[in-house]
Amino acid sequence: MEHYLGVAKEKGIGDDEIGAAQSIVMAVSAGRVRAQFREARRKGKSSPQREDSCKC
Repeated sequence: MEHYLGVAKEKGIGDDEIGAAQSIVMAVSAGRVRAQFREARRKGKSSPQREDSCKC
């Protein structure tokens, strides 16, 4: 990451622009993780429980 930030600074990209890009990347990544979690929950609710599973 430090390499890319150095290159960006050399090309004249400011801290505000870098911060905005980092925010977008983090939001996309968080959205992907959230979607995976939702999918896992959806699959967990629709699949029948095994006989030996805990009914706690």
